[in-house]
This record gives sequence, C-alpha cells and structure tokens, in this order.
Amino acid sequence: MSRHIRWAVVAAVITVALGACAEVPDHPPVRGSSEDPSAPLERPSAEVVDPSIVRVVAFGCGAPTLGTGFAIDTNLIVTNGHIITGRDPETMTVQRSDGTEYDAVLVGFDEDLDLALLRIDGDPDFRPLNLVTEVPIVDGVAIGIRTREEENIINEVEFSVDAPVVVNWDGVFRDTESSYRGIRIDADIRKGDSGSPLLINNRDVIGLVQSKTRGFPRGYAVRSAEILDFVNSIDTSVEVVADRCA
Repeated sequence: MSRHIRWAVVAAVITVALGACAEVPDHPPVRGSSEDPSAPLERPSAEVVDPSIVRVVAFGCGAPTLGTGFAIDTNLIVTNGHIITGRDPETMTVQRSDGTEYDAVLVGFDEDLDLALLRIDGDPDFRPLNLVTEVPIVDGVAIGIRTREEENIINEVEFSVDAPVVVNWDGVFRDTESSYRGIRIDADIRKGDSGSPLLINNRDVIGLVQSKTRGFPRGYAVRSAEILDFVNSIDTSVEVVADRCA
C-alpha cells in the first residue's frame, strides 16, 4: 500500500478532473450523502458496521489483493483502485466477515483518485453507509476486514483527523502527476488497511483509507466528497477493464 507520495496542504478547494465518465449514469445519484453527519458522533461498533464492509479478493500481478471495501448502495462496493488493477476479473469477489462470498464486477476505476467501484449481482443486500462530504476535526475508527490463518476478522484502527488536505502524488501507476481532496489522519495504518471506511459513528463515513507514511503513524484518505463525485459519474451497467499492474 505504501508508495512514493508528495503531500501538499493548501487552503483552497480544488476541482479534480475525474477519469472517464458516462454521460448518463445507470443508477440514480447516491442518496446516502450529506454535508454533515446524519447521527451524533460516537465510537462506531464493528458489529453494527459489519453488514456494510467486505474483504476484496482477487488474484493477478503475482499476488492476491489486500484490502477492504464498503457499501454505498445495496449492491455497490467502493474500494481503492490499486487493490483491483491488474487482477484477473474472473477471480474478483467480495467476502463478508463470515466468509459469505459474492462475484464482483468492476464498473468504475480512476487512477488519479485511486478509487474503484464494484457491482455485486444477485441480492447481496449490503447496508449502505452515508458519505459525509465535509470533514469535521474528530476522532473515529477505520473498520475493515483482514484475513488471518485463512479466516476473516474485523480489524479496527483508531484515527484522529489532522486536517483536510490536497494530496499530490504520482498516481496508481506512479507515472502521472495526480491530486485529490484528501484527509490527513494520525493513525497506525498498515498494509492491508486500504479501502477501509473512516467512520465517525455507526453510519457516517468521511473518507476511505488510501495510504500511509513510512515509519510514522500517519495516513491519508480520499474524502467522501471525491467518492461521491466518482460514483455518481459511473454507468454501473457497463463493465470496465483495469488490466495494468500497480
């Protein structure tokens, strides 16, 4: 998950150019979003959040995936682009913490934002989380799913928001000048935490874990405002290809 990243904090909000966007999205705009939290701030419960998170599983580029995703609709999962790019689409699945597995279809990918959107066919009935587009200076918990001794376990990482920032980095493939509206957090982010939602209660998400700083307990996340714009630009009926290894 670590990569060479150049960070810059700026006061102004910038407009980020998204990747390929469908002219007419196949789904209505994500309704689970708000500027402010939809519920009082409290420590999120892993048990309550469990129906909203998955482990993303796929193989390719000489290694399996390591990361989490979370539901923004009953059949849509958002995760990091670097988790899925270059993986064999035939092997791509998501797993609940109890091991229940569903086939996943890649319908959105943005190398600048490091985001991917997966469609889960059938009736998975995930519990969508709410995307909070403003960034309060608060404490919270990043909740994801790890695999230990071939069993899925829920992993919790406490974080404190340091500041909303603009992140300048070299993209998923490390060959572009990219930037996104992010959040700098004080947290012990480790390999495998990518894609975990930054929760400030049992429902509200302010961002998605994207990377960490080597040798220092600090991480960076993509803001929910960026996730919302990304998701609302996608035609979820169309499968896309991301076949280049990160």
